[in-house]
Amino acid sequence: MRTALALGPVVHSSSFSDSSDGGSPTSLVSAGSLSRQSSLYDPRNDDAVRRFSAAAPSAHSRQLAVHMTAAKTAYAKAFLMIRQTSRDASVNEVLESGSVRDVMETVTSILATTPRKSQVSDFVNTLHHYHGVFDVLCQADLSYLSLIWGGMKLILIMVKNHSDLLMSILDMLTEIGLDLSRIEVTTKLYPTKRMIELTSMLYGAIVDFLQEVITYFQKNKMRRFWSSVSRPFEPRFGSLRDRIRFLANAIQKDAVILHALQSASMAQHQVDSFLHGAQFTSILKSGLSNAVVPELLSRIKMTLFQGFAHEAKYHEDLAATYAFTAGGSWDTWFAEEQRYLPSGMRSASSLNQGLCDAPDSQHALQWVAQQRVQSPGIPSAYLIWVKGMTAQSAIASLLFQVLQQRPDVVSEHNIDLAAFRRANAGIKPLWDMFVHLMRALGGCLIYITIGSTGPDEFAVVDKFVKTVRNWDGPPISVTVIHPFNEGFVLVDDAVALDGAYDVHPSLTTTDALYHVIMLELGRQPDMSETIRGALWESLWREVRYAVIGIAFTQITDAILAAAKEAGHARCGDGLSQDDLDVWVAGVEKWTEDKIASNIVREQIQRHLDIVALEIPAATKTQLSQNLKRSVFTADMDCLGTRNLTQPQRDRVWQGIQASVAPGTVAVFGLEVEELVAEALDDYCQMVGRRRQTKKGALAVLRAMDDSFGWDGRWRETFSGEGQQIVDGITDGIVTGFRDVITALLEPAEDT
Repeated sequence: MRTALALGPVVHSSSFSDSSDGGSPTSLVSAGSLSRQSSLYDPRNDDAVRRFSAAAPSAHSRQLAVHMTAAKTAYAKAFLMIRQTSRDASVNEVLESGSVRDVMETVTSILATTPRKSQVSDFVNTLHHYHGVFDVLCQADLSYLSLIWGGMKLILIMVKNHSDLLMSILDMLTEIGLDLSRIEVTTKLYPTKRMIELTSMLYGAIVDFLQEVITYFQKNKMRRFWSSVSRPFEPRFGSLRDRIRFLANAIQKDAVILHALQSASMAQHQVDSFLHGAQFTSILKSGLSNAVVPELLSRIKMTLFQGFAHEAKYHEDLAATYAFTAGGSWDTWFAEEQRYLPSGMRSASSLNQGLCDAPDSQHALQWVAQQRVQSPGIPSAYLIWVKGMTAQSAIASLLFQVLQQRPDVVSEHNIDLAAFRRANAGIKPLWDMFVHLMRALGGCLIYITIGSTGPDEFAVVDKFVKTVRNWDGPPISVTVIHPFNEGFVLVDDAVALDGAYDVHPSLTTTDALYHVIMLELGRQPDMSETIRGALWESLWREVRYAVIGIAFTQITDAILAAAKEAGHARCGDGLSQDDLDVWVAGVEKWTEDKIASNIVREQIQRHLDIVALEIPAATKTQLSQNLKRSVFTADMDCLGTRNLTQPQRDRVWQGIQASVAPGTVAVFGLEVEELVAEALDDYCQMVGRRRQTKKGALAVLRAMDDSFGWDGRWRETFSGEGQQIVDGITDGIVTGFRDVITALLEPAEDT
């Protein structure tokens, strides 16, 4: 496999180039056929090109540095000798410059603004211009005129040669100053072995020329004059000048070729990238259309979850589990949730936060199906949080879902396995990649349900809330549902879903029972222990949450029954029949009042904290053993995996209620009759004082609020012993297992 170093600094190694094993360690797909598909010339496969553009070893770079230093030193010495031997102020101005570039600029300025020739030089040039006329006169045989003119012409030529030599040296020094800056930049742009060698040769030639200049100016004035006569510029410096120009021209030609190679290499890289992207997307779409995860995505997934691979299956396991019971039964309740937490794509980023002790995980599957129909161009990802997850595995799961929907982003943005390895190194690079994908893909839709509390849960919610608040990219929509807890960051418009609506417990509890039974039947043998534990936790939470509704129904029924009984007992004993009718009607109205009902439910829900949100280990062991016995004694071959019908769900729910009811009565309903009697006494006193039966209904409501309202006496009668409710929940789950198994054994035609 060729690397970028082997190909050199000009011909770049494409990340899509072929290798002996079908793909480089960091590439995501083999590109063995890409070069055959491309019609461009690929310089990477040409030995001559590789030799021409090979990178220079370090030894050549050190040699170049030595030659460059020698050239600059000789350059400075040459100007120093000129300054010592010249009285021209312009020469001193040149030599007072601080660098090679300064020298070059100063020389250019002086040559453009300063008279380059003295009056004597001008006179000599004028005579030289008319030397032909004097030659003709000499042919007229005028005595010693020829001899005189010949002598004068010799002197004129000597003076002119000396002047021309000085000007040629200055011109050459200016040319060298220009070449030094240009060649230095060219060498940095194309640091190839050949370029380094040519540059070293050029610096060597410059040193030779400058040494000759220094030698010339070290002579005294007379010797320099006669030296310019005996050896003019061409014989003395011509060969050195030609060599410098030849090498400089060779470097310039090489730079042109290297630029062409670099352009061809980049063009080939672009073609490879395009073909790679097309091939990559085609492979992924082919695999995904066949419901098979392509090998490429599997490699990405393994890289993202490296170090916590056991968490890689959480998302798939949960999705497969809830797919068993996903169906029309949940459509009504999902629509209800969407009323309060609309999660479609909007023109601006949005955050929907719902508070719910037992989020409905089935809604996540319905949500993602809805979004991929309504907004197919925007990636959507959901997260069903389970106890045991970490923030890193959660973000990795969301990121991988985005890649599954838009695999082309990998090729479009040249993301290789090395990038995913860097993302796997920590939570920050992983989050940065997720944010980058959301920006690159034009936004994202995210749905998160969390049924537990803890530091990681708090951190995930906090991160998404802050991200939406500070987001400045394409619109994103985030929906997050979690229990009420002070550890969670809350937005101002958070919705208390528990107070807004309740999914009927006949649906939530029976589905939770069904999922756990499927575990025991081995329908998903590869499911991780974490997900198995999460399903048990979900079952416990659903039945625990159903206790609120069971207790509420019991208490309101008990209040109404006690009101009627107490009213009839007092009728005729200071309570007229009209007052009795007002009393009973008022109590019925109070139990049906939404505000009063919510207050009663809230008190029950708050006090239910005496029962742990997580299933006790001993209770889980007991329930698991009971389930194993029930499955073992049943006709396991006849147990199906179909959904329960609503009549079957109702029967299961009735059994759960009957098991839980004794515990709720013991905790919440011990003194209901006494409190109702006190409320009746208060009502009688208010009616007796006012003697206005028309306002009796209002008196009933006030009396009931005093007894059962938020500041009433009812809450003080609650039992602090939660074991009775725990026992009721346990019995309800055991009964539910039995009834669900019975329903699954029923013939299909009866369901």
